[in-house]
Amino acid sequence: MKLKSLGLKISISVTVVILALVLVTINIVTVASDLMLSQLAPVGSKGANTTLVYEIQELQNEAYIHAQKIAASAQVADAITRGDADGLERALAPFRDGVDSITVCDRDGNALVALNGGEHAVNSPNQTSLLAALGAPEGVRTIDKEDGYGIFTAGSVAIRDNGESIIGAVSCGHDLSLSKYVDDIKQKSGCEATIFDGDTRLSTTLINENGDRVIGTKAGEAVIDAVLRRQNTYQANIQLFGSEYAVCYSPLVADGKAVGMLFAGMSLDTVLGEQREMTVQLIAVSVAAGVAGILLIFALSIFLINKPLKKIDAFANKIKNGDMGLSDSTPSTINVRTADEVGKLARTLEQAYAQLKGYIGEIRERMESLASGDLTAESAYNFKGDFTLIKDSINGIVRNLSRTMTEIDNSSLQVAGGAKQVADGSRALADGSTQQAATVKQLSSAVSDLSKKTKDNARQAFRAATLADTIKNNAEKGSHQMDEMMNAVEEITQASRNIGNVIKVIDDIAFQTNILALNAAVEAARAGQHGKGFAVVAEEVRSLAAKSAEAAKETGSLITNSIEKANLGAQIAGETSASLAEIVAGINESNLIVGEIAKSSEEQASEITNINSGIEQVSQIIQQNSATAEESAAASEEMKGLSDVLQGSISQFKLKNGG
Repeated sequence: MKLKSLGLKISISVTVVILALVLVTINIVTVASDLMLSQLAPVGSKGANTTLVYEIQELQNEAYIHAQKIAASAQVADAITRGDADGLERALAPFRDGVDSITVCDRDGNALVALNGGEHAVNSPNQTSLLAALGAPEGVRTIDKEDGYGIFTAGSVAIRDNGESIIGAVSCGHDLSLSKYVDDIKQKSGCEATIFDGDTRLSTTLINENGDRVIGTKAGEAVIDAVLRRQNTYQANIQLFGSEYAVCYSPLVADGKAVGMLFAGMSLDTVLGEQREMTVQLIAVSVAAGVAGILLIFALSIFLINKPLKKIDAFANKIKNGDMGLSDSTPSTINVRTADEVGKLARTLEQAYAQLKGYIGEIRERMESLASGDLTAESAYNFKGDFTLIKDSINGIVRNLSRTMTEIDNSSLQVAGGAKQVADGSRALADGSTQQAATVKQLSSAVSDLSKKTKDNARQAFRAATLADTIKNNAEKGSHQMDEMMNAVEEITQASRNIGNVIKVIDDIAFQTNILALNAAVEAARAGQHGKGFAVVAEEVRSLAAKSAEAAKETGSLITNSIEKANLGAQIAGETSASLAEIVAGINESNLIVGEIAKSSEEQASEITNINSGIEQVSQIIQQNSATAEESAAASEEMKGLSDVLQGSISQFKLKNGG
């Protein structure tokens, strides 16, 4: 079954999309929540364990700061110096808040006072942190584990008298067996927390089926091995007291030894239940929103799409059936006045209907005018868009038809007059054809004589072209020889320049030799009597250098004169070569002209032969035209009668320009 309603199609399509989105959302939320839970649970447990470690460190810092305040108290130092236990306890009273235990010992490590710590604090004078504080004036932060009593975070500081001598030590601590510390971690992180004394749960937020904290229970062997023995962090998903947890264990170290463990775990069952409950609520909200959206879409499609489109469809069917209301002046409307796209479509369709009605009315009027034979009126209606083509076509039909009829009318008149003229001309043509035949015969004889002379001219032109070709070859040969002579002159010129360079070198050598001779003469003069012979030689060398320079100068002048004459010879040779080139070019041009003359003469002879043949054909045609002219005269009379009939038919139309 096919759906015919656009609104229903849109509603069903959107409904399918909404349902698909709801289903995809449900699936994505379910898968994403489980995946997120599986990824975030281990991260959350590790983060909670890190928070627990950080809290233990903060408790140590608090205990240390508290111990520093007590060690700085003059009343405490005075009571220790006097050995007054009661006075010491009174001096410690203002410091009891903020820590779970305060223990003070003398410089030998003997416990003097223990507050808030229970009996084990009094019986444990050899606390690790106290002993360390006596030997470390800067104080210590550590974990104190007393067998059978539990674990304390400890901050211990040495106590000094006025002379800065150590007279004892004070240790403040937090009892990790108290539940308030793990409860605080659970409140901050949302994870279960446990502090182990060795492998035994000392304090925990885990509750058994009876509602009691599961303190005193042991950890698993795998946890003990990884955390206590190897001091590593242990992280896994395990079954713990009937529930599955994502857990993280870390060692609690004192003096390099693991004395306990810190545990943080997130219950996957609890979180998964809460997450699934939230998922169900989200799914319910999504389904409700989807159903509401579907109902809203159906309602909107009915009122905003279906009903208006039905009105538009009825109006369009009216146009389709040809009901344009040309005889009715009342405007047609669709009665859809919404501001959305459907309303705009309805108003656009109404406007299109009104324009189309006007167009059809105008076309009908023009066609009626054409049917009545009125070819004078063109359409002036305001056509728009592509409808202007219809207007142009109607006006074009009117103009072309009027012009055609006018031309036919004019032609019929001209045909009538022309027919008479053709008859008269045909008779005159018959008379002239006899005279043309005699004239053509004389013309044929004259053309034969002209053809013979033209052939003689062609033979003479061919001989002239052959002679010109021989002259051109000799001129080209002379031009090549002149080019070779120019190259030789150029080589002579270049050699003269090279000789000039050599003469210049000789001149430079003579100049340097002259300078050396002068230097030798100077040196000989300095040598005195012993240099006279060398001076004579130097003078001869100098004289020889002067003669060489003079000879080089004269030779250079001769070479320069030779170069100038060689350049002049090269210039004359170049001009001669250019003249020969011009002569060759002129001979080539003359050769081409003579060749063209010979070719033209041959073509003229051929054309004259063709003309002679054509004249004979013309003679035959003239004789035929004489007979045809008589027939044309009779046909012209008949054509005049037909033109009279055509004029009577055209007179039924009313044409432009008074036709």
